[in-house]
Amino acid sequence: MGLFSFGQRARLKLAMAVIEPEFFDGYQFSLKGSPRHYDDVKGIVEANGDAQVYFGEALAYERGAGVALWRIRARGFDWLEALYDWWAEMERAEPVEFTFHLYLPNDVKYPVMNVRGYTPAEVEAFVKANAPYIQE
Repeated sequence: MGLFSFGQRARLKLAMAVIEPEFFDGYQFSLKGSPRHYDDVKGIVEANGDAQVYFGEALAYERGAGVALWRIRARGFDWLEALYDWWAEMERAEPVEFTFHLYLPNDVKYPVMNVRGYTPAEVEAFVKANAPYIQE
């Protein structure tokens, strides 16, 4: 008899299965921000179904600092307004300022924009003008 019974082995195999996400057409870009808010931001991005975090890291290190990473594919940008509203509320409720940096796929080392200085409409226009539109 092995370490696991048949039922446990089957459940473990199912739990460890790698399931590829379903991709859809959209603009592809990344955001980096505070690891403290990873789950909240992911939920906001994916809330209305027009965007998905196709890869994310709740805690990564960049130049010695801890950051969260959200690689996003979006065909709609209604979630940006909700993100800004949530962001303002978090900074009102907690005494810590944080920001999001926008990255394009062709240069993931350096941000192209600190979104703090822009409105959601300006960020959307920038992404549409500069990010690649991926069709699958």
